Amino acid sequence: MSKVEFGVRLPVAGPLATPAAVKRTAQRAEQLGFDALWVHDFIGWTGFQDRTHVSCGSVEAVEAANKPPMFFESLTNLAFLAGITERIRLGVAVLCLPYRNPIIAAKQVANIDVLSNGRLILGIGTGAPKSTHNVDFEVLGVSRKTKYEVTTDYLRAMQAVWTMDRPAYQGEFISFPETEINPKPVQKPYPPLWVGGASDKAVEFAAEFCTGWLPPWIPPDQYPARIESLYAKAREKGRGDVQFDIATEVYVCVDRSSQAAQSNAARTLGILPEGFAADATPAAVRDAGLIGSPDEVVEKLRRYVEAGVSHYEMKFIYRNVDHLLEQLDLFSREIMPAVRAVGVG
Repeated sequence: MSKVEFGVRLPVAGPLATPAAVKRTAQRAEQLGFDALWVHDFIGWTGFQDRTHVSCGSVEAVEAANKPPMFFESLTNLAFLAGITERIRLGVAVLCLPYRNPIIAAKQVANIDVLSNGRLILGIGTGAPKSTHNVDFEVLGVSRKTKYEVTTDYLRAMQAVWTMDRPAYQGEFISFPETEINPKPVQKPYPPLWVGGASDKAVEFAAEFCTGWLPPWIPPDQYPARIESLYAKAREKGRGDVQFDIATEVYVCVDRSSQAAQSNAARTLGILPEGFAADATPAAVRDAGLIGSPDEVVEKLRRYVEAGVSHYEMKFIYRNVDHLLEQLDLFSREIMPAVRAVGVG
């Protein structure tokens, strides 16, 4: 029986993102018994993205703000979190490998794992598609055409840095001579690798390299078939003994009454414009979401648990940080104990 784990997306993007907000939320989540803190990874972050890709806060919070869009960088975020927390796990969903020099990234990841005493979950990905108005590839001068091949090559180079006393690597996109790079990660052979996304290529990547799968906005009834497909692909790649952490990235808004929760979430769940992401329609995001009273959210979570999902990277919808902390308190008292008592078979 696997433990059901709950992670909190921190206010690291948008108008509510401040060092004080990140610290306050992180420490309160740890006190309340949440299992993980999550950040995400963009380099550029435009006003348009702030209004249409609300990952922290709400549409109402964005509209009330009168300042440039904010987005704190993921790895420095995690280093900061390592120093202000003690027990809670720290995750990135997901680190976009094509953007980064893999040798430097491998050292940063190892450092964070050491600083946190082995609490890091390393989500990895290839970077958001152009249809989502992501411009990081263009700004950084990185090709979109080879992003999957680059991600694979970079990850193999990073694995060499983490596991070899005197690492060296020869690849198509990155090569380096034998050297010494320390520290090594606390977790062996390296922090757990989770992949984000639900595309065929993402599942193939997870099956070959990872121990966790973190797709967004998949409703409970679709998970069993998708999980079986993931395990089948892992067996094809000679990894028949792997046990995956099955997760979901999901919007959350909880209140005493269903009506209040639905009202607080309505505009944020309805803002995704046509074409922003093919599978991220407002209906799909709403169907997958945890929106409602505690009893309603418990019932929805039990469906997820029965479908095989063990970890929830939760993007709460909130008008300010006080509202976020109120929801964390309600969630920890009335939802987490009821769901954890079930466990994942």
